[in-house]
Amino acid sequence: MAQNRPVDAIAQRTLELVNIPSQSRWEGEAVEYVRKAMPTAPAYDDDTVLFWPGRIVLAGHLDTVPAQDNYPGAIEDGWVVGLGASDMKGGCAVMLELARAGARFGFLFFGREELPAGESALPPFFEREGLECELVVMMEPTDNEIHAGCLGNLNARLTFRGESAHSARPWTGVNAIALAIDALAPLAHVEPRDVEIQGLVFREVLSITEIVGGIATNVVPALATATLNFRYAPDRTPAEAEQVLRTLVGDSGELELLANAPPGGVAAESALVRALRDVGHLAVAPKQAWTPVAEFSAHGLDAVNFGPGATRYAHRQDERVEIAALRRSYDALARFAATVSS
Repeated sequence: MAQNRPVDAIAQRTLELVNIPSQSRWEGEAVEYVRKAMPTAPAYDDDTVLFWPGRIVLAGHLDTVPAQDNYPGAIEDGWVVGLGASDMKGGCAVMLELARAGARFGFLFFGREELPAGESALPPFFEREGLECELVVMMEPTDNEIHAGCLGNLNARLTFRGESAHSARPWTGVNAIALAIDALAPLAHVEPRDVEIQGLVFREVLSITEIVGGIATNVVPALATATLNFRYAPDRTPAEAEQVLRTLVGDSGELELLANAPPGGVAAESALVRALRDVGHLAVAPKQAWTPVAEFSAHGLDAVNFGPGATRYAHRQDERVEIAALRRSYDALARFAATVSS
């Protein structure tokens, strides 16, 4: 039975994955490891994507952010420590151990998730193979909660143009940084917007994440730019989010939209999600971030986030996943597989 798979095997599997370098765009060795570890050959194998079909598909990305002196990993005091342990090689290890124990799931491993959405390996997979299933469980770090939906992610550049001048005679020019300060101040204080969907509250927020300007200490600059990041709630379409941002910016500068990843549909009330919640005794929360759940829901698929990783450790230098959390994810999904296949 899948439930009897020993937890130390999951911890060891996690450590082995952590110790395979797989920064985005360099996932090849990790892909080969998964290919060999899975009990059967994949139905689809191309461009860092390995896929085994099923009614319910567990999905995990194999890539990580760049190392921060946290490689190689180790097992310490009940934790697997190292690059990608939380986000999300612990989740991938759980997937591998479930597959090797015969749990009746489909499995999807892929790369380039930590890059902007347009560079993900998933769009070519959808174009070439497609995906038919009743639920996707994306094993992102969620502290063993079900995180439904996800926020949209809109990035834009706001440019301010002035006229350069000597800093001893600033009145002879127009200071682009001063224009930026005046325009960005109200944007920095836009109040969050809380949106309730299926009993879950998503918080929509606008942030100024970068600002650049100036060429010398004695020159009034003619150019300044700022990057805006708008995390918008699932009740908006990408086009609506763009219009909201244009309205907020007004005519204060030149707005250039850089990337717009749509939000994920909220599937908290689907029968299969309720079954996973009940069998695992799991809390359900909104996903206050963007995840590939959005890519699955864009293709008409119910999808949720659920995994052993601790959100507070994702992308940190001291990244880690608790071995007890690996056990809980494994056991919950093993019971879920037995429930839905009976």
